[in-house]
Amino acid sequence: MAAESLSQKFAHLFEARTPLIYVESSEWERIQGALQTAVALESDKLNNQRRLLVKFSPVRSNAEVWDVEQQRWNPEHESVKQLANIESILGAILWFRDECAEPFCLLLDDFQGQGEGVLGDTQDKTVMNLLRDFVRVKKDDDVPFNDRKTIVFASEGWNFPEEISHELVTLDMELPSAEILKMTLGVVCEDFDVEFPKGELQDRIIKAALGLTVMEAEQAFSTAIVKGDYTWSASSAKTILRRKRDIIRKSGALDYIESTESMDSIGGLDILKEWLQSRTKLFSDEAKQRGIPQPKGIMLTGVPGCGKSLTAKAIGELWGIPLVRFDIASVFNSFQGASERNIREALRLAEAVSPCVLFIDEIEKGLAGSGGSGDLDSGTGKRVFGTILTWMNDQDAGVFVVATSNSLKDLPTELKRKGRFDEIFFLDLPDSVSRGEIFVIQLDEFEPGWKNSDINIDQLADMTDKWTGAEIKAAVNDAQISAFNDGNRPIKMEDLTTYIGKSTPQAKSMGPAIEAMRAEADKIGRRAASNRGRVGKGSNQRGNTYS
Repeated sequence: MAAESLSQKFAHLFEARTPLIYVESSEWERIQGALQTAVALESDKLNNQRRLLVKFSPVRSNAEVWDVEQQRWNPEHESVKQLANIESILGAILWFRDECAEPFCLLLDDFQGQGEGVLGDTQDKTVMNLLRDFVRVKKDDDVPFNDRKTIVFASEGWNFPEEISHELVTLDMELPSAEILKMTLGVVCEDFDVEFPKGELQDRIIKAALGLTVMEAEQAFSTAIVKGDYTWSASSAKTILRRKRDIIRKSGALDYIESTESMDSIGGLDILKEWLQSRTKLFSDEAKQRGIPQPKGIMLTGVPGCGKSLTAKAIGELWGIPLVRFDIASVFNSFQGASERNIREALRLAEAVSPCVLFIDEIEKGLAGSGGSGDLDSGTGKRVFGTILTWMNDQDAGVFVVATSNSLKDLPTELKRKGRFDEIFFLDLPDSVSRGEIFVIQLDEFEPGWKNSDINIDQLADMTDKWTGAEIKAAVNDAQISAFNDGNRPIKMEDLTTYIGKSTPQAKSMGPAIEAMRAEADKIGRRAASNRGRVGKGSNQRGNTYS
């Protein structure tokens, strides 16, 4: 079933006799347009007197009526001439409550609430009490059109008083769909007198803009036109995408990651790789037509340094979809309700850029909020956690969640239950085959000529028992520095064995903790790698030979 549009939501609230509505958005053009449509829908359906649509700006301190015949906002409309000398929200609300003898919808435009009050100043209490009294008007039959008087607040981040929270209906404004962005693109093309892009190029431009508001998309389209010398090309989509990345990063909670990692840069983890490879095409139209559910996400847990974050970053490249990092801790805010609002906005933005990989690193720390306790004992922590669980259970927009955790025991039971993630994978210390693969990968990247040296992968794999992938990478890096300082020569086996000989892997001090991790993971998840034994002499497991 198609999602309900904003104008339909307004129309239904009008019909339900809702007195107070709050729309959390800065997209004033979309809000005004939706209200104009909603007023018309209500009038057509009820076949009665059309309600006035009035906007009052606290910044400009003037009222304007939407003139249906002239299709413009009219500050001199007969219905609001008495408001000419009213300069405050308090006065405007009083006039509409007591003096206006017509049904109306009052839009408080540019309504930027500050602090915990309605205005953030000394009038907070007065205005709050007036709004509570305004709600009671619909029960007063002596007031003309008492059931068709509505106030709509529009702003971004209004921390409204708790006293009116039960009498205020909050609307979450969805980010524009591809169809709305296509209409926006048409308007921009007309404004700049350029040809409307067609076919695959149009699809790429619209896809690049998904996740932007209409105003942000307008600016991105305009910038692409100017930078492209008033011609659409393949680089236009890249310009829009760069703009989107900047906007996403400004949100604080999300970061658009341009990962260069691939599955080829990860050693071992054969079971996990096979699982991911088998789901490469599940976000395609063909899979959707077949009725195959899209994968929801995986939890990667295990020993630090064994490739959890690296794997998460490689999934986007493997599946050909964007990678977005979600910093849960950054959404926590001291204002009441702000944390929940921030996390809803972040998740809505992730859905808008879907299909995508949503990467949540060390989720146990993020869910602990700013306190870092990990027990989610605060009211805010519980509400944020509840919002995430509900979203994970309900979302079907094509957001694949990859959460990493160093310790399953620090996670709430609700997050670990069967079905929350598609799978929970435990990334253990790499076996000898995997360690050999990791050495080969690192040497191929940092010392391409290593195969002509005396480096013996089998011996290195044997010497690094209980080492993590991160520790092996550090060994190659140290060997490279030693070789550079010794006349900038190629790496030798001795450079690697010297570092290995003087290093102690962290796993040697974590024995009981690692065993506990394995036991916990085996109860609710599965191993990410099989035990494949030792590297065969002369083979690096990638089809090449070395001496």
